[in-house]
Amino acid sequence: MVIPWTKVWAVVITGLVVVFLALVLLIVFVQIFGKIFSGIANKEKKGSKPDVIPVPQVTVPENVTRSVPEPEISGDNDEVIAVISAAVAMMAARDGKKYAVRSINRTENRRRSAGSVWGAAGQRENTLPF
Repeated sequence: MVIPWTKVWAVVITGLVVVFLALVLLIVFVQIFGKIFSGIANKEKKGSKPDVIPVPQVTVPENVTRSVPEPEISGDNDEVIAVISAAVAMMAARDGKKYAVRSINRTENRRRSAGSVWGAAGQRENTLPF
């Protein structure tokens, strides 16, 4: 059984045309949905509140004395305490509540074994998206 080359080329060209037309239709379909959803998102942004929350200015009187003496802290710990306090203040402003940092203690990392570099790399890789 011999198939004429004209039919072979007709099938090949028809297949290529159908595939490329389907791809073009998919591209147009995705672009239309993108424009629709971006339009919906823009409408929602216009009616929503701004993301910036005004932080009230707090003034501390200069003549306040502390009854408990503060312990000596090295420079690195001061930066860590400042960052943690800033994060707590930001949460307090967002929630509208008052929070106080009473103490900051370093914890031991119990899950990490002493010689498991591969385990630490696996944890870092698996928790990277979070």
